[in-house]
Amino acid sequence: MFIIVKYGQNETLLCNPSCAVVNLLTSIKRRAGYGNTNLILDLSDETGLIKELDVHKNEYATNFLASHSTYILVQKDLQPDDMSADSCSTPTPPQYTYKPLLEGSTDLFPNFRLHVAEVEKKKTKRGGSKSPSPAGRLLSKPKKNVSKPSTSKRKP
Repeated sequence: MFIIVKYGQNETLLCNPSCAVVNLLTSIKRRAGYGNTNLILDLSDETGLIKELDVHKNEYATNFLASHSTYILVQKDLQPDDMSADSCSTPTPPQYTYKPLLEGSTDLFPNFRLHVAEVEKKKTKRGGSKSPSPAGRLLSKPKKNVSKPSTSKRKP
């Protein structure tokens, strides 16, 4: 199992994703020449879909990367907060900007456009029952065992 990572001036790295994400990203960072920097690196596929691997640091990279595929090395930067507009509102999750570290990425991959996958919000289902446990549901009364009169004919 392997993946190809493109960066720089169309340079390539052959990597084995059968390891934890943190180990893969550390290896890529060191081998691509960014080992002594504070850059946050991530990968995108050939269409520009960001894989957001740093969110899954302790999971296996094979869960997020397809074997024999080509990925583009991207730099992930934290956007500065705009606290001047509304300081009393609830905090929002951090926003990031991404920059491809492959020169001429749009020339090499015509459909390349950096984007993050849309995450669907979970919809909660409300049942008709007020209690979520089976103990709180109303039970029907048990049926009585009614015996039918015997229809057999008796001989006198």
